[in-house]
Amino acid sequence: MNMTNKKIPIIDLDSQAEIVWNDSYDSKFSNLLMTNDRLFGVLLNIGYKAALGVAVTLTELIHQKSHKFYPLIDVVQEFAPKIESLWAGTIDPFYLSTFRFDFEHFSEDGSSTPYSACWFILFNMARDYIKGSGCVQRYLVNLSMLACHLMSNKRQFDSWFTEVVRKTTEIFPYIRDFEFVDNDEVKYDYSDVVPVPREFFFDPEFQYSEETAKPLLNKFLQSLDYNNNPWLCTPERMLEKGFKGTPYTI
Repeated sequence: MNMTNKKIPIIDLDSQAEIVWNDSYDSKFSNLLMTNDRLFGVLLNIGYKAALGVAVTLTELIHQKSHKFYPLIDVVQEFAPKIESLWAGTIDPFYLSTFRFDFEHFSEDGSSTPYSACWFILFNMARDYIKGSGCVQRYLVNLSMLACHLMSNKRQFDSWFTEVVRKTTEIFPYIRDFEFVDNDEVKYDYSDVVPVPREFFFDPEFQYSEETAKPLLNKFLQSLDYNNNPWLCTPERMLEKGFKGTPYTI
């Protein structure tokens, strides 16, 4: 399936405009009960794996824009391997190991940062994603609103995000095929959902098809160092958990 030729607008992340942040924003963006029904209704149409891809894309933008809020150097060092593991998770949830959110990264006075607000949302999304929750898209409401808040040019961000959602929904629609398990929770069958390469979100020249995606996905998987990334499962662990196929290859 070939995607439309329409390009994604590019976001200017170089602006040095001051980011407004205080304790009230921690509560606002980290409160996972906060709802925007209209936005949620739109985001719910994004496919299961693609929803995580949108989340990781937003996270990369958030961190590029709010790097000065990083509270501790070890948190900065965690950024790259966590992001890598999440992109691997967009290929298959079996790649993701137990995802951690460290509350000690909150500041002593109880306030946090854009970093902690972002990763608190991702921690919950990754947890539900791994277990096959049928509504992981709901986390994109808070995450996209957080990203918009941090951008200097909110109109530009809205234009970019609208186009991302439009083309993602078009190419990777959400197929509602639920299996109800014993505890009445909804478990989503993602086994036949096609994976999403990072280039789909970041490269406006990339023309998606399964043929163009496969070599990119393989190259990415083969570049990963699962022995030194605690958020990635080893091949042995993946097979123990029930992964079908050969780990770290498409």
